[in-house]
Amino acid sequence: MKRILLSLVTLFFLYSCEKNTYVEETAELPRVIEITADFTPGNNYSFLYTLPTNMVVYESDIILVYLEEQVVNGNESVWTLLPQSFFSDLGTFQYSYNHTYYDINLMMYGNFNLQLLPTNLTLGQRFRIAVLPAAYAAAHPEALSNMNALMRDAQTQINF
Repeated sequence: MKRILLSLVTLFFLYSCEKNTYVEETAELPRVIEITADFTPGNNYSFLYTLPTNMVVYESDIILVYLEEQVVNGNESVWTLLPQSFFSDLGTFQYSYNHTYYDINLMMYGNFNLQLLPTNLTLGQRFRIAVLPAAYAAAHPEALSNMNALMRDAQTQINF
């Protein structure tokens, strides 16, 4: 009888001692930084932007860069995902980028002398650098190609 009682008490304790672990899942929001860059022969038509030290970028994060291609209706920006090629009477040129986890290198390439371009294509170019956490990108695939969808949730920082 003692064995049965002991077994029942042991079973009671085993089943009643349940470990509840609650993990709060919080997906970080995308972060967007707006900058202005100049492309000149002096910087070899490239602009290196160092991310703020308080912005942690993980290996799984996605970094996208958008160019303000034009402004319509007086104040509405048209943003184009890079890389982006343009065709002119001079030839073809492209805005592109590469990145590490602490900086973004914006570049211009062309199949002609870029000094021949008008300054409105090389000076004061506005860009948006978007850092999307992988979990956010997976849950919001439309944000990968739609600036409005991205900006809806983004934490924005403007650095002119």
